[in-house]
Amino acid sequence: MAGGARAQRIVTALAAWAAVLLGVVARPASAEPFSHAALDTVLARVLREGRVDYRALAKDHADLERYLGAVAAAHPDPWPREEQIAFWVNAYNARVLDGVIRRPGLKSVLDVRKVLGVPTLGFFREQRVTAGARRSLDDIEHRILRARFAEPRVHFVLNCASVSCPVLPERALTAATLEPDLESATRRFLADSTRNRMDADGTLRVSMIFKWYAKDFQADAGSVGEFIQQHWPGREPLPSSPREGYLKYDWALNGDW
Repeated sequence: MAGGARAQRIVTALAAWAAVLLGVVARPASAEPFSHAALDTVLARVLREGRVDYRALAKDHADLERYLGAVAAAHPDPWPREEQIAFWVNAYNARVLDGVIRRPGLKSVLDVRKVLGVPTLGFFREQRVTAGARRSLDDIEHRILRARFAEPRVHFVLNCASVSCPVLPERALTAATLEPDLESATRRFLADSTRNRMDADGTLRVSMIFKWYAKDFQADAGSVGEFIQQHWPGREPLPSSPREGYLKYDWALNGDW
C-alpha cells in the first residue's frame, strides 16, 4: 500500500509539473498582442501620399530602432495566425525602411550589389536578427509569409522601397483589422492606373507582381485572371477573359533624400 501511495504521489507530481510546463508554453499565445505603436509613429511622420521622407527618417530613427529591437526579440510562432501575418509584414516593411536609411543617397534597392567594392547578396538577402534568428527580407517574404500562410494579398502590403511596389501602408497591420486591411490594400493596388490599367485595345496591363507570384494567385483563385476579377475595384467592368500584359517595373526609390 505504501508503495502504491508513493507511486500515486509521483504520478500526481509529474502531472502537476506537466501542467506548469504546458502553461509556460501556452502563455505567449494568450499574452498581450505585440505592440506596433512605434512603427505607427514612424509611418505617421515620414509617409506622404505613398512616398517616404527618408531624409527625415535618417535624421531621427529612434522609434524605428526601438521597433526593430522589439521585432528582433519577439517569438511569434505560438501566436494566432492573424497576429503572425501582421507581425511579419510589419517587420518586413520596417526592415526595408532601415535598409534604405543605412545607405544614404540610395537611388534604387537594386543598386545594393557591392560594399566597398566587394560583391554582396543584395538588399533583399542581407541578414539581420528578426524574431530571434538571422533572416533576410527574402526569408521573411518567401520562406515565412508565402510558405506558411498561403495569403496572396500580403503582396499588396509589402513595400520594397520602389516606385512600382504597392504603397507602404499608412499604419502598421494588426490582427484585429487584418482582413479588411488586406482587402483594401489589394483593391487600392488594382485601382492604381500607374500599376494596373485597361488599355483602349482591351488589354489588361497589370503589375509584374502578378507574373512573379502567379502560383500564389492561382492557388488562391484558380488563375491570375480570376483573382483579379474577384478583387477588381470596379472603376470599370472587366471583360470576362481580358487579354493580359505586364507593365515595366520601376525600381527607382519611392521617396526622397
